[in-house]
Amino acid sequence: MIKVLNGEHAPVHVHVVHPDGMAVVYLDGSALNAHQKVPAAVLNAAAAWVVAHEAEIRAEWKRLDNPEDRGEKP
Repeated sequence: MIKVLNGEHAPVHVHVVHPDGMAVVYLDGSALNAHQKVPAAVLNAAAAWVVAHEAEIRAEWKRLDNPEDRGEKP
């Protein structure tokens, strides 16, 4: 599952929720996979989806009133 949460910190990112753990994927496809619990194949598929759906993710991020840049305040 890929989720955009409200009350988040910049930069724009999504959470990849998997039975084995959770990871963060940024719009450029880079990821933070804490403790490497999300399988690589799942994370790679999620990263490709994020890159392909940047506009939709940005729109949802903005709708949830999250800051887009590190310098912005919510």
